[in-house]
Amino acid sequence: MAGIFKSTENEQEYLRCYSNSLALFEADCTSLTVPTSWGETRVLRFGDTGKPPLVLLHGMTMSSTMWYPNVKHWLKERCVYTVDVMGDFGRSQPDRAVKSRQDARQWLLEVMDGLRLDSTDLAGHSMGGFLALNFALAHPERISRLMLYAPAGTFHKISFKFFAKIYPALLFHTEKWIDRAFAWFSGKGEPLHPVFRAQVLAGYRYAKPLLQVMPSVFPKEEFKDFQVATLLLVGDKEVIYPAGKAVENARSLIPGIEARLIPGASHSLTIEHADIVNQLTLDFLKTAPRTMEAR
Repeated sequence: MAGIFKSTENEQEYLRCYSNSLALFEADCTSLTVPTSWGETRVLRFGDTGKPPLVLLHGMTMSSTMWYPNVKHWLKERCVYTVDVMGDFGRSQPDRAVKSRQDARQWLLEVMDGLRLDSTDLAGHSMGGFLALNFALAHPERISRLMLYAPAGTFHKISFKFFAKIYPALLFHTEKWIDRAFAWFSGKGEPLHPVFRAQVLAGYRYAKPLLQVMPSVFPKEEFKDFQVATLLLVGDKEVIYPAGKAVENARSLIPGIEARLIPGASHSLTIEHADIVNQLTLDFLKTAPRTMEAR
């Protein structure tokens, strides 16, 4: 079992769309390849390597290019690494599937080691948020600050509606079902940027994900003595779970967490409400790490 694309031609078309999306960043990047036990992980590095690192994990099926509204702003404070999650849509080349939380932790540990990042800030959106916290719980010594944007599962069970919206898009690969799914995620009812949308459509049409980890709610006992400084941003119009309840649960699990509800935002908050997400993230990055008890 290798790769996620149905054919070499399909892969080339997706990569063409991916390359077009990179122009949206308006920032130069270096492409890196990190060998892991699950295959080659592709990473984009933006900015000055003399600045502290920030690693970003994208939402399911979105790839590293979803961060185009955010990265150039965060370069003021960080050298940014965007990781194409192994087995999901993107440029990483899986040799086998990531099947468990343990697999996901070990894969990301190998990526961190390959990038020579002994300590880093870590952020993730949706599935990426789940994977980020999954790693931080196991390896808190490797994380300075943790930023979670509408993490899937994690603090509250995902609603049935999520699966009812996303699986038709994965099964039928038509523009209608794909657009319906992303419109549901939108707080503003806006379509995706046309260049990025073309890449997303190509992924759904031409690839089959090998990431087999299902985002779930983390057990309370795993948060014992968890001291990583954490920012949680959730839109008050979130559709995959009740936003207020998720924030309440997070506060009960991580004392001192900085948790915010973003007015008018839904699941696509990092794109549609990029201005406020970018600023809140920059403010958080300027705080001293590991200061949970002081908050």
